[in-house]
Amino acid sequence: MFTLDHSLHLSIPLARAWRLLADVDRCQDWHPFVMLKRDPDDPRKLTYTHRRRGRPRFSAEAVLSKLDRHHAIAWRIGVPWLLEIEESFVVSKEAHGTCVVHSTRYAGLLALAFVPFFRRGLHRMLMATDKSLAAHVKRGSTIARYSQGKLK
Repeated sequence: MFTLDHSLHLSIPLARAWRLLADVDRCQDWHPFVMLKRDPDDPRKLTYTHRRRGRPRFSAEAVLSKLDRHHAIAWRIGVPWLLEIEESFVVSKEAHGTCVVHSTRYAGLLALAFVPFFRRGLHRMLMATDKSLAAHVKRGSTIARYSQGKLK
């Protein structure tokens, strides 16, 4: 098993950060590499679409592997024992905002054999996702601030 993680601070309340992360059907608004769509018959089943430069590359079935309200969410894709990838977000309240710990976990035979060679690129993808999330929050805060009322 191989895990990468990164923490970031968001200057928004924990409830708002949680709503943003838990709305998996809209994660493509801020996630640069992933689009998720819930199965209407089984909310734990997802359609995972990996994209690059905004264009879909491949789709597969995924599962919502963890949902701990107002604390953690994770989804997993892959073939057990061969290669499984789990992406998770854990949120916690801070004095002035919210701390988000974003992790990706790679398990299986292919993960042990190849992931260490791609560690730098995988870490860059993790950082790009966090940067995109922070920019989305900042843009959303700016939009919300100016949409409160009309300028006179």
